[in-house]
Amino acid sequence: MGTLIQQVLSGNATVGDLRRVNRVYAQKQRRVAQYTGECTNGRRTLEQFLEALMNITPQPI
Repeated sequence: MGTLIQQVLSGNATVGDLRRVNRVYAQKQRRVAQYTGECTNGRRTLEQFLEALMNITPQPI
């Protein structure tokens, strides 16, 4: 199984594949929003915020 982009280009992507990618992306968006709120509210320094963002590792989709 290749990346989602390869699957789409070859016509082999399924609705389930797209839903999985959407779910993973939404989870990462929520984490970024949480970290942003913590930084804005003073519970996290800018350095801690950037370090937390670096830990949201990209996965091939």
